[in-house]
Amino acid sequence: MELLKFKELLINIAVCAIACDGDIDEREIEALHKIEKDSAYFSAQDLSKTLNTSLEKCRKDFMMFKSHVFATLESNSLNIVQELTVLEISLRIIAADEIEEDSEKTFVNELRSYLKLEDFLINQRFGDISYLKPKTSEFKSSASEDFKLDEKSLKFKK
Repeated sequence: MELLKFKELLINIAVCAIACDGDIDEREIEALHKIEKDSAYFSAQDLSKTLNTSLEKCRKDFMMFKSHVFATLESNSLNIVQELTVLEISLRIIAADEIEEDSEKTFVNELRSYLKLEDFLINQRFGDISYLKPKTSEFKSSASEDFKLDEKSLKFKK
């Protein structure tokens, strides 16, 4: 995947990670702006306009925004480093407030289902993540209610 497109995808995944608990807090937005400006993930490009556009789209329709992000993941072939980066940025965002809500854990597991990473690599990079389901689980085709968010419960501040 082209580097700029990958960075845009990372921003969109980070926005999903922020919004998946149904609240986009101003402090989270500020933290994401700081990551966008200071992080090696996004260096060399000013992606603040992309970030603001993504936040706006996410606020309008989180479920559609998340579906688009996952469709982008599914239609592009990421290398191992890119997949680890996708997972890392999500884990960093949801752990930032030191509270990992069930909806955030669900998001990470749903995201995990779109990655080809082996469980061994994830464990070596991040250690044991108690809530992370193994790759052998079938998330995308699962009818389990564990991985369905109630769209009505997602109410964002305008």
